[in-house]
Amino acid sequence: MHAAQYIPDAEFEPAPPGARVRLTTLLSAVVLFMVITVVVVSMARDSNPPPRPAFGAIGAIPVAVVLIFFAGKVRRYRLAGGELRVEFLFRTVRFPLAGLVGATVDREAMRGAWKLYGNDGLGAVSGRYRSKRLGPFRAYLTDVEHAVVLRWSAGCVVISPQQHSYFVEAVRKRAGLSS
Repeated sequence: MHAAQYIPDAEFEPAPPGARVRLTTLLSAVVLFMVITVVVVSMARDSNPPPRPAFGAIGAIPVAVVLIFFAGKVRRYRLAGGELRVEFLFRTVRFPLAGLVGATVDREAMRGAWKLYGNDGLGAVSGRYRSKRLGPFRAYLTDVEHAVVLRWSAGCVVISPQQHSYFVEAVRKRAGLSS
């Protein structure tokens, strides 16, 4: 009888924001600034000034966008026990490693993918997607160039750890897959 081999938890930082995330975040900030500017200027030109709560609502919009940005940003990937944990500011998404059939680095994972639901780049690329090559999948990325595809018989997850090759080795070992 063999004792179960202890494997310590491992943390992986997400890859630095890639071009897609940087561009989407920048465009969102520019559009937000332009909308707020237009609203404030049009309110200032109006001969009947709006009630004070309208100004409060305008101020709340950028605060809400900043909160969405930080809440949706991937903070780390953690291999703990028999699961992958994708950690955000206010939540953690867990994926059991039992039944994992593959883990590969795949820079083309997001090519041709259609977003079904989620965030397409404000701080991260996350949500549910579909592509011809991967079928339906969940994505939690900061940079599509560092994509790692984790496959189960029932679907797959795409993430982007900074040390993607080392992550693949670690998850394969933890899941009992051959290299």
